[in-house]
Parts: sequence; structure tokens; C-alpha cells
Amino acid sequence: MRITRDTVYTHDEYGEVLIVDVHHVYDEYDLESETGDLLTRVVRYSDDWDDYGPMPSSLKGTPVDEFRTAVGEPIRTVDFIQPPHEDDED
Repeated sequence: MRITRDTVYTHDEYGEVLIVDVHHVYDEYDLESETGDLLTRVVRYSDDWDDYGPMPSSLKGTPVDEFRTAVGEPIRTVDFIQPPHEDDED
């Protein structure tokens, strides 16, 4: 199963969770060659969000393999409201 950001899944422990991102965690990483020793991949997710995104205090992180065992198929994707920028013209 591919885990994608801005997607809601049902989690065994937390109910509906929103995927924020999947991060690669490296043991070592060489910026010049842009390669490294991958340590693990971590899913960041939240069980508390609104139309603008996840609440910062609710972010959790779990290794991808562990996360996959706690969730089912995706429920839906979320299209967040983007706040206006100061340089946007009315």
C-alpha cells in the first residue's frame, strides 16, 4: 500500500488520521552526491485537523512498516483551504 499525504486513513488506535508526509531518516547523508544510508522512513500524521491542516500539537510519527499494520485502505483525500497571501490582489 502506498501512503500519500493529505489522505485520511482509519487508524486502529486513533480513529481517522490525516497523513502529513512521509520522511526519510538517514544515518548519514552526503549533500554533494545527494546520497546516503537510509535508516528508516517515518509517516507523520495527525488525528486532529481542520480545513487549514493538522494542529501542530497533534502530530505523531511512526515507522512506515509499523504504520501500515495499524491502518486500512485510504478513506478520502483532503483539499485544504489556502489562506490568502498579502501580495494577492483583490
